[in-house]
Amino acid sequence: MPPHRALLCGAMLLIGFEAQGAKAQAPPVGSDVPTIQVTSRLVFLDVTVLDRKGDPVVNGLTEDDFKITEDKKPQRIFSFEAPETHVADAGEADDNPAGKAPITIFVLDLLNSDFQDFAYIRYSMRKYLKARPPRLSSPAELMVLGNKSLEMVQGYTRSTADMLYALDHVPAALPYKEMNGSFFEERFGQSIDALQQIALQNKGISGRKNIVWVGHGGPSVYTEGLPNSLVDQLNRYVDTTTNMLVDARMSLFVIYPGLPVAQLGFGMSELAANADIGDDDPFAGDINFGVFVNETGGNLFYNRNDVDAEIKRSQQLGSEYYTLTYQPKEGDANGKFRRIRVTMRDPGLHVVTKAGYFAPDQRAPIDPRQQAMYNIAEAAQSTVPFHALRVTIQKVVRYPDSGAARLTVLMQPVNLNWQTGDDGDSTTDLTMAAVSLSGSRDILASKLERLRVRMPTQDAAVLAKEQTQLHVTIRVPRKTKAVRVVIETEDSGRMGAAELDRKTLDAAPAAPTPPQKLAKRALLPSPPTTTPPQ
Repeated sequence: MPPHRALLCGAMLLIGFEAQGAKAQAPPVGSDVPTIQVTSRLVFLDVTVLDRKGDPVVNGLTEDDFKITEDKKPQRIFSFEAPETHVADAGEADDNPAGKAPITIFVLDLLNSDFQDFAYIRYSMRKYLKARPPRLSSPAELMVLGNKSLEMVQGYTRSTADMLYALDHVPAALPYKEMNGSFFEERFGQSIDALQQIALQNKGISGRKNIVWVGHGGPSVYTEGLPNSLVDQLNRYVDTTTNMLVDARMSLFVIYPGLPVAQLGFGMSELAANADIGDDDPFAGDINFGVFVNETGGNLFYNRNDVDAEIKRSQQLGSEYYTLTYQPKEGDANGKFRRIRVTMRDPGLHVVTKAGYFAPDQRAPIDPRQQAMYNIAEAAQSTVPFHALRVTIQKVVRYPDSGAARLTVLMQPVNLNWQTGDDGDSTTDLTMAAVSLSGSRDILASKLERLRVRMPTQDAAVLAKEQTQLHVTIRVPRKTKAVRVVIETEDSGRMGAAELDRKTLDAAPAAPTPPQKLAKRALLPSPPTTTPPQ
């Protein structure tokens, strides 16, 4: 599997299933019977140990100092690696994420932060990067979660200059969804979808990955009073997300900017991130980002005066760790939570572990959102043409000053299912992914967004003739060999793809990057809409 498979304070315990571990398998795109199978053989645990002062312990421990239990049953340690083995070699390529050192995915959360907080997030991220040496200690990438998309603005690099350049070219936008309560459900879904997309992108990369999420994270959902059927659906959604993060060996660190979280209504996440759940399912109650922090062995910080210091602290906690593996006995495929605990022989050492993972559930229905995500992630890196939707790239404009390009994508009205509206129009919902690919089909930059195409007619004959123009701007890093656009219908999963090689990109006309504007959408609880020009 290629390295980028996507498009996408305590002991930190991250369970991962790698070569000999669990594999989440999606069928070929277009398969009539989608299935995802998970089997467990070898569990990877990334564990950070803290002393009484809260500092990581990196020397003097052996596997005999650790004890592992799963569902209260002792487990034999299969292998052991000390922290010094998780350091990048001096000769490793700057953009190679498959080395020994843990990798970092920085996520700047514009979706759930107000405009002032996002300005502070950018300032803090820049301050942190400016204090780093020219070559980072391990690869990192930069992603932005906005009103309508998750965008990778800088793929894996150890160049501090590249990270700063990408940060400086993140466009400004008005966080209209955070400002309007009617977008609560959309923000909740987009935030968790972003975790799934990041997990998919990094699933094929060995070793530990740390998501440093700078922002408030998705809104909390209080399940009391909700119908049982809806609670069951939400629980399956977050259980699946947890296992995707587990499968990719990822820890989530959330860093709140601005005011303390209790004043912003996010105290529930704070409590969940530090809760001792005992042997319970961590998602048995209310749902919030703090539970993901607890479950994946990360941490939650909210120091409004020194966010860049908290970014540095999260990097330290995510890089100084021991790796242990064990081989559990096969359990029932009942979808229940499997609690894992790591304890130390020395009671003076503090271990806060990842809570565990969820067993596969043979009775659970296939989640169409997750299946669609698998499909579009596979199609984005594939060389196979997809013609169920007829998609072409009609026009390209290069922005050399920002290293980006704007693509005009033309979609023919074939195999689209239109939904009629009360005001005489028709709509169809799409997911569009654009990726910049290296010669080995690794993703160097990406952008994924959901769109609602609107036609001002319900006449079937007219709908069968009208073409749709879509626009997407994507970074084109130096090593880009091709840019690929994939579009999928949300109702039927039909897909279309179009691709440009580097020669065609370089031949496109150049223009200055348009000035950043505060783009404000209508405050309506619906996906972003595009209407074809008349």
